[in-house]
Amino acid sequence: MKWQPDVKVLYDKVVVNMPEMVRPVIAPELLQNAEKKCKERRGKLVAEVDLIVALFEITPTAFQPVMIEDLKTLKVDYNRYLAKVKSDFKCTNDLEQMVKDFAKLCDIVGVKFDENATRNVFNVYKEFFIGAPVSIRTTTKPVERRDVALRYVEFFMPHNPDPYTKAINEGLIENDDHPIHEMIKEAMDTFQMMGYGVDVDASTGLSKIWPFVVPGIIEPIFSMKSAPESMRKYKDYFFKHGLTAFSLFAFDFLHKTVNIYFMLKQPPKATYNNCVTLVEDLDFEIASKEIMEGCMKAAHIYYTFSWDSEKIERLCFGMSCDSPQEVPVHFHPLMKKFLDETPLQSDSRKAIWGVSFTSNGLYYKIENDYNGAMVDFLGMGCKAGLEAYKS
Repeated sequence: MKWQPDVKVLYDKVVVNMPEMVRPVIAPELLQNAEKKCKERRGKLVAEVDLIVALFEITPTAFQPVMIEDLKTLKVDYNRYLAKVKSDFKCTNDLEQMVKDFAKLCDIVGVKFDENATRNVFNVYKEFFIGAPVSIRTTTKPVERRDVALRYVEFFMPHNPDPYTKAINEGLIENDDHPIHEMIKEAMDTFQMMGYGVDVDASTGLSKIWPFVVPGIIEPIFSMKSAPESMRKYKDYFFKHGLTAFSLFAFDFLHKTVNIYFMLKQPPKATYNNCVTLVEDLDFEIASKEIMEGCMKAAHIYYTFSWDSEKIERLCFGMSCDSPQEVPVHFHPLMKKFLDETPLQSDSRKAIWGVSFTSNGLYYKIENDYNGAMVDFLGMGCKAGLEAYKS
């Protein structure tokens, strides 16, 4: 589609002012959505109104104050376009159906479902579970240790207050003086937040809170006063393997652990030796050649830390798939059963599968794209991820 020349110049200036780490994510989205806005109004050329409305609609709320200052500097009268901005959630999930589907998945994989605990969390974050990307995942752990979790993630609508503060205020989690509480507060104070996610454990209620940070250097993590000692201990490991920029935390209040995630640009560039060395350097046992080759396709990897251990407790490779046929269901029968029988609020059959390495061996994770928005959402994050990691 053709653009008004001065508007294309403005687009280029707006892109230059974007934070470098998120530029690969937002710039193409802005281009695509500005042209979409032009088509919606049946315009022949992309105009300033299309660009500015698209900019407000696709920019995470965390970046909007800076974006507005940039527009002022560029002498753009953005106020006259605000009435056209659609500030709303992207999804429309049926919450009652979600409860039923969550219960059905628990039955499929043999996990107890506590409807009251689930509804307590849904009620506190109701607008997000209705309007945000949602997925449901389980593991191939023995049934007595297996869990099922339903999660949402949201960047574009503000959390006020943040999910942790809300969880404390509503009694979903108890501030029991464990250092995990100090660390999540320190993380939110240390890093610029892009958005959040919340996990509901089917048997217990709220389990995890996910603060998504502006992708950036990992160094500040090692100076966090409340972080597990093991996190600082592995600084050399992360730098050796080129894991120098991370994207999010996951604070697990059920198991008192914290994960840090590294997103990877797609298509993946990791080699077989890259994957093997990541695992071996943690003294974890590597898997078969077929499994390790699957790990080469990871869209993200994450590490789990505990305040009760000096070692990394888990390394997980997560692979996004556009169809169930891409998932190696022959690795474990539960993976096939989950994908074949999973209820969805979407025609999409996208999925995420993972391989988790621990000192006690490995297990698999399998996750549905419940409303057809999660895989694409995470794919946006991959655009701002690492090119690859090293051996």
